Amino acid sequence: MIKGTKMFNVHHSPLGAWASLTFGSPLSGVSIDLEEPEVKKSGTMLFGIASDKEVRSIGFTERVKHNNLSSDRENPPVQDVFNNYGIYPEQMVRRSLTPSCDTFEAENLSLTVYTPPTFLDDIREREISPVECVPGILMDFTIDNRNGNNDLVAFFCLSYYQPKKIYSFVNDKTLGFGFKEKWTFAVKNNSDAFLIQGGEALDFVKRGIPFLHQNGPAYICTKVPAGEMKTLSLCWSVFTESGSIGNIISKYYYTKYFSNVYDVANCVLSESDVLRKMCREYDDKIMACVACDSNNRVEIFSQAVRGYYASSQLLIDEKSCLHWNVSEGAYLWRNTIDLCADHLAWELFANPWIVRNLMDDFINHYSYHDRVYFPGKDGDYAGGLSFTHDMGCYFTYSERGKSAYERENNNSDPFYCYMTTEELLNGIYCICGYTLKTNDVAWLNSHSGILGELMDSLENRDGMCDSERNGILKGVSCRSGSCGIESTTYDALDHSLLEAAGNIYVFIKTWCSLVMLKKCAKLLLDDNTAKRAEAMLEKCRMSVDLFKNNTDRYLKSNVYKDFGGAVSAAAEPLAIPYLLGAINESDEPILFETLKNHEDACLEKGVCIDENTGGLRLSSTSTNSWTSKVILTLFVLENALKMHVPESIERELLHWTQVSAAELTVSDQIRNDTRVAIGGHYYPRIVTAAVWLWGK
Repeated sequence: MIKGTKMFNVHHSPLGAWASLTFGSPLSGVSIDLEEPEVKKSGTMLFGIASDKEVRSIGFTERVKHNNLSSDRENPPVQDVFNNYGIYPEQMVRRSLTPSCDTFEAENLSLTVYTPPTFLDDIREREISPVECVPGILMDFTIDNRNGNNDLVAFFCLSYYQPKKIYSFVNDKTLGFGFKEKWTFAVKNNSDAFLIQGGEALDFVKRGIPFLHQNGPAYICTKVPAGEMKTLSLCWSVFTESGSIGNIISKYYYTKYFSNVYDVANCVLSESDVLRKMCREYDDKIMACVACDSNNRVEIFSQAVRGYYASSQLLIDEKSCLHWNVSEGAYLWRNTIDLCADHLAWELFANPWIVRNLMDDFINHYSYHDRVYFPGKDGDYAGGLSFTHDMGCYFTYSERGKSAYERENNNSDPFYCYMTTEELLNGIYCICGYTLKTNDVAWLNSHSGILGELMDSLENRDGMCDSERNGILKGVSCRSGSCGIESTTYDALDHSLLEAAGNIYVFIKTWCSLVMLKKCAKLLLDDNTAKRAEAMLEKCRMSVDLFKNNTDRYLKSNVYKDFGGAVSAAAEPLAIPYLLGAINESDEPILFETLKNHEDACLEKGVCIDENTGGLRLSSTSTNSWTSKVILTLFVLENALKMHVPESIERELLHWTQVSAAELTVSDQIRNDTRVAIGGHYYPRIVTAAVWLWGK
């Protein structure tokens, strides 16, 4: 367990429930999130002790400045309300964070929050059990009063931002309080816990007297006699039924086992020993695999994996088929395939069947065949198979073969363009990555002829005939409209990485895709596709010189347009195939040598190393760096290319996650120079940090 973690917000999320109890910073209170991927001010949450002599608490409070000119008597400023709660200052709270446990300690108080996103066996082999998908988290609040002379009342308190909307409940198995039977905080009813709610509740807490008035902070309390140590175990549970509408109508998978939020709470509390064990085993397995000695990187991963599950849905449709969805954080796109390809670092480590499940849905529902045109040439030509940018937005699965993001564009606005070329490459990464990791040739065979179709599509986007092909994808999908471009996943960066045709990042990703496609074709004994892939690889090897720069050591960002600048992200596509052992220097010496020389030039200060902070710029011409992509690039530099990198890159990654995004939990767009989070909030993609787990 790593000690000394800073106080910043993290998600505490059940697997597949699209929900998070978000807290950890002492500045922003708690955000209670159910199908709302945005950190908001839901109120204040405290864990403390009280007597007629003292009140002390570990508090997560929304800091509201007092204004003498404006007073709301029913909803006074939070800071004023909790001045009498003895909230420990930040420097007195010790914290430790692991992938599934978040612990806060101050003097004789200790709080541990358990979030057990377990490793799930292949759903073809075993059904997911209730405890593995229960939409709730467990919290142990321990009070050590063994050296005390006075009896204490331990309390958990939620001061919700709309206090009249909180209701209290008591049933045969649990008691607690919640909101609209959508979420609850609860304890076992057979414990000696009791409820207090109301505007003057603190007086009742000090005296340990139950009291209920539905307008004010709500408390779950228990008495701790002098000379005793006691743990109050409580849970936060959620429940909603409908998981999606549109092309795929589904419910949450957990509705197979639970009928309401009280069933969920009872499961979490009755299976608390099992959940604690799951968390220990989960953390032990991950820590045993960590391939670096850096505690900083373990903390970054621990924060990132929580962001991944905070946006996750495990769904079951009307035909009892399972669907996995990870929404793109606050952007809401369902299963953005750009992210699916980057999530491989985690999914192939933890739950490879998820990749298969996603690609079944992409192939069966969200693929299409198009035609392409080539700038400067008349007519349009066969394009081929590709995949949509996403499967829909928010709750809705979009119609077959269409994403919610992409649209026909008549101008060169970088947003909402089609991304057909890169999504083809991302599809290859996912299909081939899963096959190479699992050797599941039977699954690949179930999608008859798909490798050949993918190869057709690559060739057709290279040129109209073999004599015009050079391994550089340049065809533009006719779906794009008159704008004349397809964009890439780096659409929010700058023009050096925006346009797909002739892009150095897309070129390297094409090269890596061909290597994986060739290996999978050989697994299927598909000699024709393997030979075609090798022929196109040879064109890539010959064409790499076209990217060489006459004035600088780094490669051109685009071979067809002079955007200028150096692109360190050129090496990023190498991460996943290298991680899987699908590519190494002996396989493609030209690729590795070229990237080493290029990245060596990029790592000069003032090129892709920010002069103000030392952080890594993905493009020298943009201050917008993405945490997830910097992690992948750093992995390639250190491992595939065996380069020495500035220590400032890791230092800045830690700052971006724990300081820049301290109130946001995770953010994937950070200004290099100012360290300000500017986008990509509530983001799952930073789970690319799982690359650091593959070394043992």
